[in-house]
Amino acid sequence: MSGFSYGRDHEVVQRMRPEPMTADEERAQAAIGDLEFGIFRHKMHMIALEGKETTMKLGASTAMRWGDVAFGIFTAPGDLAVCATGIYHHAVLGQIPLKYVVRHWVNEPSVGAREGDAFFYNDPFYGGVHNADMGLAIPVFHDGRLVCFVGAAVHTGECGGAEPGGTSPHARTQYEEGLRVPPIKIGEDFQLKEDLLNMLATMTRDPRTMILDIKARLAAARIAERRIKDLIAAQGVEFFIGALRRVLTVTGAAARRRIAQLNDGIYRQPRFMDTVGTGPGLTRIHLAVIKQGDRITLDLSGTSPMVAGKPVNSFFQGIIGLAMVYFCGWLFHDLPANNGLLEAVDWRFPDDCMVNAHGEVSTSMAPVVQVCFTQGMFLCGSRMTYGGIPSHAVAAWFSGFAIPVYGGFNQFGDPIADISPEINATGSGARPDMDGVDVAGAFFATLSDCSDVESTEADRPFLYTFRNFGQRSYGHGRFRGGAGAGFGLMVHGVPGLALGGMGAGSRFPMTLGLFGGYAGPPTFLRYVEGSNLRAAMAAGGTPRPRRLDEVYEPGNPEQGRVGLHDIAMGVRPFPAGDTLYFGVGGGGGYGDALEREPQAVMRDLRDGRMTHQAAREIYQVVYDPDSLRVDEAATARWRQAVRAERLRQSRPFREFQRDWQRLRPPEPALVHYGSYPDPAVPALPAVANG
Repeated sequence: MSGFSYGRDHEVVQRMRPEPMTADEERAQAAIGDLEFGIFRHKMHMIALEGKETTMKLGASTAMRWGDVAFGIFTAPGDLAVCATGIYHHAVLGQIPLKYVVRHWVNEPSVGAREGDAFFYNDPFYGGVHNADMGLAIPVFHDGRLVCFVGAAVHTGECGGAEPGGTSPHARTQYEEGLRVPPIKIGEDFQLKEDLLNMLATMTRDPRTMILDIKARLAAARIAERRIKDLIAAQGVEFFIGALRRVLTVTGAAARRRIAQLNDGIYRQPRFMDTVGTGPGLTRIHLAVIKQGDRITLDLSGTSPMVAGKPVNSFFQGIIGLAMVYFCGWLFHDLPANNGLLEAVDWRFPDDCMVNAHGEVSTSMAPVVQVCFTQGMFLCGSRMTYGGIPSHAVAAWFSGFAIPVYGGFNQFGDPIADISPEINATGSGARPDMDGVDVAGAFFATLSDCSDVESTEADRPFLYTFRNFGQRSYGHGRFRGGAGAGFGLMVHGVPGLALGGMGAGSRFPMTLGLFGGYAGPPTFLRYVEGSNLRAAMAAGGTPRPRRLDEVYEPGNPEQGRVGLHDIAMGVRPFPAGDTLYFGVGGGGGYGDALEREPQAVMRDLRDGRMTHQAAREIYQVVYDPDSLRVDEAATARWRQAVRAERLRQSRPFREFQRDWQRLRPPEPALVHYGSYPDPAVPALPAVANG
């Protein structure tokens, strides 16, 4: 293999901004009119949208069926130009495997890239997240000339790690995390290579889903390929190549103009995680967003060091990918979602910190690390935009995951391993002028769905005992966060199933409020071994919990061996009839709860979104608990008294800071933190300015 060096390519992963304009792209610019360019952009988006919808309809995994799909059209050098998705991190990270293909395989005699080829990849070093996130892309040619790539990246529910369900919370090194494939050619001459498909199927617990997901990505890409060739036939290849590049150029210029409108400054937000693998432990992700002129710099200095022997590390490229979730969905929501946005962004990561992983450390739980970072991105971004674009200053969506993972056999005897769709049942954050949306989706996949329970029960060995809005799931405030979902699962139709939980935020909240708004509450799971619930349901007429809050009430008639656990629980066997209860959290609150309209509090009480305790003690509303009629005058007087008591208890900031800095978490919690309070990491960045 002439000129090829085996092992990781540390240079290609840093090429996240657009590649330099090629001579062909530059020559075509002068011939592209504004009207034709606008029509081109619309057509390309429609092609990408068709690819996304096709992928969803044909796939088998939970994430693919319910919308955690990123479908992209990339330039010939590998830059993302057009995408249809709400899961922006996969979209922008999908360029790295393609730039790898361009650099290593296109001109490699033993591999090459030709009409009808297909490339597969899931190595998190190139994909940026973890092994369960997999992609497939095809090169598109016109008269033998490579004009673009088309591909889809989606989380497939099983990757063959030490534990089922796509994550390995006990993984000590990357060698326990399962399938790890750098970009390889798995298709030639418009056919998938059956020997390689067989290999991939054999390396996972759920071969059917693995192969169907691969074929779904490929089928969608082939449809997009045909549409692109039709467009080239109508408008010419030079126009196509030049216009695709112009999308990136226009996007980058617009992003810089948007950033220039914001106030210069440094916006800092430390974020903390309370879970290391499946056990307690404190780590810090420290983000400083430095805005100057028309550029933003993300500085991660002060983050905890890499965690050896635990999967709570992330590659830096994954952190940039999650920053794009905020950029594409919020700050630049009206601009095309592509890596041209990164023309306005720089970044600095310290050597060997937990968000700049190196060597053989495990990254299986990187999604949890990355969403923790994204919380900081939301909070910094809201403060940064408030002065110039206040409508963009929104509280964060729930970001603690809080979902089941499982593996075993379904009721038809087929092997399965996946996550549940309730990952897409989280509440959105409150906004400057209204509440967040209940069960809005997922912040990283805003166009996703959580399925209906009948669809999930049809081929999964679960019986839902209930699924509805969580009563205590959101952050309070002048405007409250959207509620998340609470649900109960019973192992059903099989002798047993291996089940666990994924996420963080069981000791303190993962989802903080904004401008005085409350955080979303911590989340954890409850399980009942040897539950009597199945017998009670068969008997009929017996009371049973129908909401998550009723599960924890003293009068809950369900009996059995009750256990509580952090939301991060390793997979373990549960026999048929055992039950598990999860609460997917809601969004953060916005503003002071004492400023909330009393009638809005009553509405939440009527709808079952709130408890009377919260209405009285957080919102300080005076009302009749039976009729829910508010005493407006008494409420105003009482709230004024509460404000006066706040002032009485206040003290100078320096005094508060002095006492606060005397506090220290228990030593066992700091094993992986680094030096407290500021983790000891090298001051000079190993990855600077991308």
